[in-house]
Amino acid sequence: MAIGDRIRKIRKSLDLTQREFGERINLKSNSVALIEGGRNTSDQTISAICREFNANEEWLRTGEGEMFVQPSISDLEVLASRYPNMTRETYALVERLTNLPKASRDIVMEFMRGVIEDLSGNAPSSFSARHPQEMSREEMHAALDRQLDEEKGAAENVSGFGHGKSGTATG
Repeated sequence: MAIGDRIRKIRKSLDLTQREFGERINLKSNSVALIEGGRNTSDQTISAICREFNANEEWLRTGEGEMFVQPSISDLEVLASRYPNMTRETYALVERLTNLPKASRDIVMEFMRGVIEDLSGNAPSSFSARHPQEMSREEMHAALDRQLDEEKGAAENVSGFGHGKSGTATG
């Protein structure tokens, strides 16, 4: 297996696109594609990959050893030691959130902002302060239709590709 193949294996094991991988090591996605395709990889790029993704440099260069370096104490464990009241659930939440690809983290964070907005009383106009039990069937259908429209709009704004009126990709 060539070094480009090993770089691709690291990227895929982290569930990152070439763009996301490149952003984290200051490369454009086309540069990542060239490297994965066999273009010579600079020592600077190898160092950046090892530093950013905790990759084992020996494995990256030769294929020997483990793909990732296993630290004795993770940054999260150090953080947990500073906060002795951190529960196991909080630790797991933070660990999972920080290990998500950036695009997924952005979606989760947007969801959480929406929940906070709803709880703070700044809910969108389609949100009814009335409980569903207090609404007529027509009011509930209208509220659900508005909410669905808003969620579709939000999903289109979050996606990496927009669509023009013609239906062709614009991004």
